[in-house]
Amino acid sequence: MTHLANLLKVSSHGHFTKEQAKELRVLAQKSVGASDSALSIQITHTIAQIELLDSQLEQVEAEMTDIMKFNDSVIMTIPGIGYINEGMILGEIGDIHRFSNPNKLLAFAGLDPSVYQSGNFQAKRTRMSKRGSRVLRYALVNAAHNVVKNNATFKAYYDAKMAEGRTHYNTLGHCAGKLVRVIWKIMTDNVEFNLH
Repeated sequence: MTHLANLLKVSSHGHFTKEQAKELRVLAQKSVGASDSALSIQITHTIAQIELLDSQLEQVEAEMTDIMKFNDSVIMTIPGIGYINEGMILGEIGDIHRFSNPNKLLAFAGLDPSVYQSGNFQAKRTRMSKRGSRVLRYALVNAAHNVVKNNATFKAYYDAKMAEGRTHYNTLGHCAGKLVRVIWKIMTDNVEFNLH
Protein backbone atom coordinates (compact mmCIF):
# COMPACT_ATOMS: atom_id res chain seq x y z
CA MET A 1 0.00 0.00 0.00
CA THR A 2 2.84 2.37 0.86
CA HIS A 3 4.53 1.64 -2.49
CA LEU A 4 1.27 2.20 -4.41
CA ALA A 5 0.54 5.45 -2.56
CA ASN A 6 4.07 6.74 -3.20
CA LEU A 7 3.94 5.72 -6.87
CA LEU A 8 0.63 7.53 -7.38
CA LYS A 9 1.84 10.63 -5.53
CA VAL A 10 5.03 10.88 -7.63
CA SER A 11 3.32 10.08 -10.96
CA SER A 12 0.49 12.55 -10.36
CA HIS A 13 2.81 15.26 -8.98
CA GLY A 14 0.99 15.23 -5.64
CA HIS A 15 -2.59 15.16 -6.95
CA PHE A 16 -3.32 11.61 -5.66
CA THR A 17 -3.27 11.04 -1.91
CA LYS A 18 -2.97 7.88 0.20
CA GLU A 19 -6.79 7.79 0.53
CA GLN A 20 -7.20 7.72 -3.23
CA ALA A 21 -4.60 4.93 -3.42
CA LYS A 22 -6.72 2.90 -0.96
CA GLU A 23 -9.83 3.55 -3.06
CA LEU A 24 -8.02 2.41 -6.21
CA ARG A 25 -6.90 -0.80 -4.51
CA VAL A 26 -10.48 -1.59 -3.42
CA LEU A 27 -11.76 -0.87 -6.93
CA ALA A 28 -9.07 -3.12 -8.44
CA GLN A 29 -10.04 -5.98 -6.12
CA LYS A 30 -13.69 -5.67 -7.18
CA SER A 31 -12.94 -5.29 -10.90
CA VAL A 32 -12.79 -7.93 -13.64
CA GLY A 33 -9.33 -9.13 -12.57
CA ALA A 34 -8.83 -12.55 -10.99
CA SER A 35 -6.63 -13.59 -8.08
CA ASP A 36 -6.26 -17.20 -9.25
CA SER A 37 -2.76 -18.54 -8.53
CA ALA A 38 -3.01 -21.10 -11.38
CA LEU A 39 -3.75 -18.28 -13.81
CA SER A 40 -0.82 -16.32 -12.41
CA ILE A 41 1.52 -19.29 -13.04
CA GLN A 42 0.15 -19.70 -16.57
CA ILE A 43 0.75 -16.02 -17.36
CA THR A 44 4.28 -16.19 -15.92
CA HIS A 45 5.09 -19.26 -18.08
CA THR A 46 3.62 -17.62 -21.20
CA ILE A 47 5.78 -14.53 -20.63
CA ALA A 48 8.87 -16.76 -20.21
CA GLN A 49 8.03 -18.57 -23.48
CA ILE A 50 7.67 -15.25 -25.32
CA GLU A 51 11.03 -14.06 -23.96
CA LEU A 52 12.68 -17.35 -25.00
CA LEU A 53 11.22 -17.12 -28.53
CA ASP A 54 12.36 -13.49 -28.80
CA SER A 55 15.94 -14.42 -27.85
CA GLN A 56 15.92 -17.37 -30.30
CA LEU A 57 14.61 -15.08 -33.06
CA GLU A 58 17.41 -12.60 -32.34
CA GLN A 59 19.99 -15.43 -32.58
CA VAL A 60 18.59 -16.67 -35.91
CA GLU A 61 18.50 -13.13 -37.34
CA ALA A 62 22.10 -12.52 -36.20
CA GLU A 63 23.22 -15.77 -37.88
CA MET A 64 21.28 -14.87 -41.06
CA THR A 65 22.96 -11.46 -41.11
CA ASP A 66 26.43 -13.02 -40.75
CA ILE A 67 25.75 -15.50 -43.57
CA MET A 68 24.34 -12.81 -45.89
CA LYS A 69 27.31 -10.49 -45.27
CA PHE A 70 29.55 -13.12 -46.88
CA ASN A 71 27.07 -14.01 -49.64
CA ASP A 72 27.71 -10.83 -51.69
CA SER A 73 24.47 -11.00 -53.71
CA VAL A 74 23.51 -8.28 -56.21
CA ILE A 75 20.19 -8.02 -54.32
CA MET A 76 22.03 -6.02 -51.65
CA THR A 77 22.60 -3.24 -54.20
CA ILE A 78 18.84 -2.50 -54.06
CA PRO A 79 18.40 0.33 -51.54
CA GLY A 80 16.20 -0.66 -48.62
CA ILE A 81 16.76 -4.42 -48.74
CA GLY A 82 18.44 -5.62 -45.57
CA TYR A 83 20.19 -8.85 -44.72
CA ILE A 84 17.09 -10.57 -43.28
CA ASN A 85 14.90 -9.84 -46.32
CA GLU A 86 17.79 -10.78 -48.61
CA GLY A 87 18.16 -14.11 -46.81
CA MET A 88 14.45 -14.86 -47.04
CA ILE A 89 14.27 -13.90 -50.72
CA LEU A 90 17.38 -15.85 -51.77
CA GLY A 91 16.40 -18.82 -49.61
CA GLU A 92 13.00 -19.08 -51.26
CA ILE A 93 14.12 -18.35 -54.84
CA GLY A 94 17.15 -20.67 -54.81
CA ASP A 95 18.63 -20.83 -58.31
CA ILE A 96 17.22 -17.90 -60.33
CA HIS A 97 17.69 -19.90 -63.54
CA ARG A 98 14.76 -22.12 -62.52
CA PHE A 99 12.60 -19.20 -63.69
CA SER A 100 12.87 -18.61 -67.44
CA ASN A 101 11.12 -15.22 -67.17
CA PRO A 102 10.03 -12.80 -64.43
CA ASN A 103 6.37 -13.84 -64.74
CA LYS A 104 7.26 -17.34 -63.53
CA LEU A 105 9.01 -15.88 -60.49
CA LEU A 106 6.01 -13.59 -59.94
CA ALA A 107 3.68 -16.63 -60.01
CA PHE A 108 6.00 -18.55 -57.65
CA ALA A 109 5.75 -15.65 -55.18
CA GLY A 110 1.96 -15.55 -55.57
CA LEU A 111 2.10 -11.92 -56.67
CA ASP A 112 0.57 -12.57 -60.08
CA PRO A 113 -3.02 -11.39 -60.59
CA SER A 114 -5.83 -13.91 -60.33
CA VAL A 115 -8.31 -13.05 -63.08
CA TYR A 116 -11.98 -13.95 -62.66
CA GLN A 117 -13.66 -14.89 -65.93
CA SER A 118 -17.07 -16.36 -66.59
CA GLY A 119 -18.42 -16.66 -70.12
CA ASN A 120 -17.98 -13.24 -71.73
CA PHE A 121 -17.43 -11.53 -68.35
CA GLN A 122 -13.92 -10.64 -67.27
CA ALA A 123 -13.30 -8.78 -64.01
CA LYS A 124 -11.78 -5.30 -64.31
CA ARG A 125 -10.23 -5.44 -60.81
CA THR A 126 -7.90 -8.28 -59.89
CA ARG A 127 -6.12 -9.41 -56.75
CA MET A 128 -2.84 -11.21 -56.25
CA SER A 129 -3.33 -14.96 -56.53
CA LYS A 130 -1.53 -15.75 -53.24
CA ARG A 131 -0.52 -19.17 -54.50
CA GLY A 132 3.12 -20.14 -54.18
CA SER A 133 5.54 -19.22 -51.42
CA ARG A 134 4.03 -17.25 -48.53
CA VAL A 135 7.51 -16.58 -47.09
CA LEU A 136 8.74 -15.10 -50.39
CA ARG A 137 5.58 -13.00 -50.77
CA TYR A 138 5.97 -11.66 -47.21
CA ALA A 139 9.66 -10.85 -47.74
CA LEU A 140 8.99 -9.14 -51.09
CA VAL A 141 6.13 -6.97 -49.80
CA ASN A 142 8.22 -6.03 -46.77
CA ALA A 143 11.22 -5.27 -49.00
CA ALA A 144 9.03 -3.25 -51.39
CA HIS A 145 7.89 -1.11 -48.47
CA ASN A 146 11.53 -0.30 -47.64
CA VAL A 147 12.56 0.20 -51.27
CA VAL A 148 9.73 2.72 -51.78
CA LYS A 149 11.19 4.72 -48.87
CA ASN A 150 14.73 4.58 -50.28
CA ASN A 151 14.41 4.86 -54.07
CA ALA A 152 12.89 7.67 -56.14
CA THR A 153 11.76 5.40 -59.02
CA PHE A 154 9.84 3.08 -56.70
CA LYS A 155 8.45 6.06 -54.76
CA ALA A 156 7.14 7.61 -58.00
CA TYR A 157 5.57 4.26 -58.97
CA TYR A 158 3.97 3.98 -55.51
CA ASP A 159 2.61 7.54 -55.72
CA ALA A 160 1.21 6.92 -59.23
CA LYS A 161 -0.64 3.79 -58.07
CA MET A 162 -1.99 5.60 -54.99
CA ALA A 163 -3.20 8.42 -57.28
CA GLU A 164 -5.28 5.81 -59.13
CA GLY A 165 -7.24 5.35 -55.90
CA ARG A 166 -5.66 2.10 -54.77
CA THR A 167 -5.15 1.20 -51.10
CA HIS A 168 -1.73 1.23 -49.46
CA TYR A 169 -1.49 -2.59 -49.38
CA ASN A 170 -2.73 -2.99 -52.96
CA THR A 171 -0.10 -0.47 -54.06
CA LEU A 172 2.61 -2.30 -52.09
CA GLY A 173 1.60 -5.47 -53.91
CA HIS A 174 2.19 -3.69 -57.24
CA CYS A 175 5.54 -2.38 -55.98
CA ALA A 176 6.48 -5.92 -54.88
CA GLY A 177 5.63 -7.11 -58.40
CA LYS A 178 7.90 -4.45 -59.89
CA LEU A 179 10.60 -5.46 -57.39
CA VAL A 180 10.32 -9.11 -58.51
CA ARG A 181 11.00 -8.07 -62.11
CA VAL A 182 14.03 -6.04 -60.99
CA ILE A 183 15.34 -8.90 -58.83
CA TRP A 184 14.89 -11.40 -61.69
CA LYS A 185 16.78 -9.12 -64.09
CA ILE A 186 19.73 -8.26 -61.83
CA MET A 187 20.13 -11.86 -60.62
CA THR A 188 19.84 -13.35 -64.11
CA ASP A 189 22.35 -10.89 -65.61
CA ASN A 190 24.38 -10.58 -62.36
CA VAL A 191 24.33 -6.76 -62.57
CA GLU A 192 23.89 -4.19 -59.83
CA PHE A 193 20.65 -2.26 -59.27
CA ASN A 194 20.78 1.01 -61.25
CA LEU A 195 17.34 2.66 -60.97
CA HIS A 196 17.60 6.09 -59.33
